Amino acid sequence: MGYQFLVRASLAAVASLGSCAGAVAGAIEGVVTFPAQLVPSMTVYVSGLDTSRVHSVQLLRGQASFTVEVPPGRYLVFLAPNETGAPNIYGAYTQYSLCAPHDIDGKCEDHALVPVTVTAKGPRAAVTIDDWYLTDDIAGQIDHIRGVAAGFNSEPLSAPRFSEYPSAPFDASVTPKVDFGGSDLAEEDRESVQRALLSGPNFAGHVTAMLTHCGPGCGRLVLLDWQTGAIQGLPPQRLRAEFQATLPCRPDEALLFRRDSRLMSVSRAQGTAVVTQYYVWNQKNAALVQSGEYQRTSQTFCAVAAR
Repeated sequence: MGYQFLVRASLAAVASLGSCAGAVAGAIEGVVTFPAQLVPSMTVYVSGLDTSRVHSVQLLRGQASFTVEVPPGRYLVFLAPNETGAPNIYGAYTQYSLCAPHDIDGKCEDHALVPVTVTAKGPRAAVTIDDWYLTDDIAGQIDHIRGVAAGFNSEPLSAPRFSEYPSAPFDASVTPKVDFGGSDLAEEDRESVQRALLSGPNFAGHVTAMLTHCGPGCGRLVLLDWQTGAIQGLPPQRLRAEFQATLPCRPDEALLFRRDSRLMSVSRAQGTAVVTQYYVWNQKNAALVQSGEYQRTSQTFCAVAAR
């Protein structure tokens, strides 16, 4: 099943794709204990030992818990602060994390990363990130993992794949009644939404995604949930909500999504770089959640063939 490419010169909507069944295997749930009163904005990294793939989610300032969806496997879990001025240190789930709650004689001196296992029979694993005193060797190990993940000079190996976030099947035989309440869509855009519904869901199994016009070469993402009829767009982030057709190449990759997947990617030019943000549709909360962000030089972005 191919990608859907939305941002083109005309910013036209595309036809829907077929659906397929599937389910996420499991998740790693974590709690963060930071050595300061307030947890800064952070990125959680979950690195697969069996696949060398890295999953990531972003934590807002003050957020002390997280959930990362993963397939079965063994994983290393660590975090790094995002905020300017935050301590340039890593936190991780280590032998210290296992030892510290039971330490009675100060002998918790092992800071080796501890694998977390997710299986079909044990699909959920819980960790506490409380080790911020990693040795240089452990920090170097994490640097190596993040170096692969950052992918500034290559295609990010840790970038999520559409097949990793399958959507559940959905009966789209009944067109939803759209709730425009609270929406600032113009009458013309509301008519466009109604027309887009005729093609059925095209994202995350039961969502219609489309772009409305906001000016020359500019579009805004509109998501309509077939289960509730509610309308929403991208969650607030540091990058603008609009899509500008200004990618240095491959403009049809500015917005990518599929009906059989809950994953969506958004790419924008930012100076001499291309920033790609990944979002996952949370079926329980009916909302997009940012799962990662990657930056590459424009030269590197243009040199990589579309996946």
